[in-house]
Amino acid sequence: MKEFAVFWGCTIQARFPFLEKSSRLVFEAFKLPYRDVNGFTCCPEKSLINNVDPKAFAVTAARNVSVVDGLGVDLVSPCTGCVSNLATVKEDLLHNPGEKAEVNNLLKEVDKEFTGEANLFHLVPFFHDQVGKNIIQRKIKKTFAGMKVAIHYGCHMIRPSHALKNDDPMDPVKFDDLIRWLGAESLGHRTKMMCCGQGLDRVDQHENALHLAREKLVELKKIEADALIVCCPSCFQQFDNNQFLMIREGEKIYTPVIYFTELLGLALGLSPEELGMGGHRVDVGPFLKKWKEQLDKAGPSEVIDTELNVPGALA
Repeated sequence: MKEFAVFWGCTIQARFPFLEKSSRLVFEAFKLPYRDVNGFTCCPEKSLINNVDPKAFAVTAARNVSVVDGLGVDLVSPCTGCVSNLATVKEDLLHNPGEKAEVNNLLKEVDKEFTGEANLFHLVPFFHDQVGKNIIQRKIKKTFAGMKVAIHYGCHMIRPSHALKNDDPMDPVKFDDLIRWLGAESLGHRTKMMCCGQGLDRVDQHENALHLAREKLVELKKIEADALIVCCPSCFQQFDNNQFLMIREGEKIYTPVIYFTELLGLALGLSPEELGMGGHRVDVGPFLKKWKEQLDKAGPSEVIDTELNVPGALA
């Protein structure tokens, strides 16, 4: 496998460092050739920057891609928005030589050049396509057989499809495949492909953002999903942080939210504490408790501590 740089983005390292931790632990468990590199900035965020100054958006994204172009490595990110933004600009520049030349003329001032040679991967298609089923299943120590989870693709994992080219944008399967390879059931549900709504918080529409999150969470409660699995820090923020606020206001909803690298880490035998799952706002203890019960039914297993003692967590 070709060496790759990890593009963490802004949100994970600033707000959810435990998601960085789980990603690093999973990379190391698979002995993947990842590295940290200097020089990355905000991707930049599309809904604000691109609407204000499309040229600044393109140059900033191209400069980030030029970092891995110059090193001769690929790029992998646990943030769907970052990959979507970088891939969008990469595709646009590769199909517009005039704009590419204009961008590179600006990048010369900081000794960079965009070539677009580096491959850009989001974590889910990367594990599906580059790591693969056989390697993943050989590494698993504890399956999720008997667990029913819902997955949230989000808006940016597979779109824009012309730039990402990693799954069917209308009927994606790769995230579902990964969940099934870990032994869990991936539930079908009406709101599966719906936007989480977190972007509305960025434009001061908090109630509308909550409305979209609530619609999915209410459905997941009805279908008795054991957890919601996400792989985007904005989606995690929406369904974990905002769900916590809704529960505090008395709403009768409750679904643990788990990042893909956390779920994979648990399957590899890492503990919830090692993965930093105590950083969640909505308590994951009930999910872990049911999982332990399912493992016990299947035979002897290591003891899983389901008491995370998270300050403020809601059971």
